[in-house]
Amino acid sequence: MGLFSFSKKKPVIGLTLSGGGMRGIAHIAVLKALEEYDLKPHIISGTSAGSIVAAFYSFGKTPDEMMEIVRQTTFFSRSYLRLSKNGIFSSNFILKLFKDHFPEDNFNILKIPVFVAATEMTHGIVDFFSEGELFTPLLASSSVPFVLSPVKVGEKIYVDGGVLDNLPIEPIVDKCDFLIASHVNSISYDSLENMSLMKEFDRILHLAIAKSVYSKTKFCDIFLDPPKMTKFSLFNKKSLDVMFQEVYEYTCKELENKGYKKTLG
Repeated sequence: MGLFSFSKKKPVIGLTLSGGGMRGIAHIAVLKALEEYDLKPHIISGTSAGSIVAAFYSFGKTPDEMMEIVRQTTFFSRSYLRLSKNGIFSSNFILKLFKDHFPEDNFNILKIPVFVAATEMTHGIVDFFSEGELFTPLLASSSVPFVLSPVKVGEKIYVDGGVLDNLPIEPIVDKCDFLIASHVNSISYDSLENMSLMKEFDRILHLAIAKSVYSKTKFCDIFLDPPKMTKFSLFNKKSLDVMFQEVYEYTCKELENKGYKKTLG
């Protein structure tokens, strides 16, 4: 049975997108599937990579256009290495991405309301941004500790929103009638031998925050959690198309199992 079977007025659909570094690309596959099953969101919240995907989608980029942008963009390349005391990489490649594709540095260019989560360092709280300058909150939300430098917004210092809230449903849960959440960091329990430093960092980070993520599933009408996502890199585009296809097929199957039928595609 579909969501709209007995309702003349379509309910407000909310969508929350987790962080996940380069795994955030998987959210694009989720968006593609949601559109095809007539579950396009009316309001979105996101953190880190999820907030960037949310902004591009809200601005009007289709999932296919977003994938093309990903293919044409260089992320975490050696040219952005800086090995400073505050981060391994310069965040200039993220800023360039925004400047290349957004006509203005303001939330008002977005066609769907978006709430961006970032972790405020001094008081250890999560702040949500939804108006005013767009680029700086997105940078703040995406500043993975030790990898990218913290970002100053006003007098406050911020890092990746996922540190404290990697599934930021809070700003939209009361603003929608139906909440969908996409989490792209399920842990793969394959062999841990010969683990690289980045893989170790990735695993420790997501082991630490997993409990807070899964405690929120009871508030979600649909919780999408494709399996073994940590087999895909947090920092490079390797296996990009494999990940996209796996998550797209997973999402379609989950929606079919809940009784939804494709209306597009």
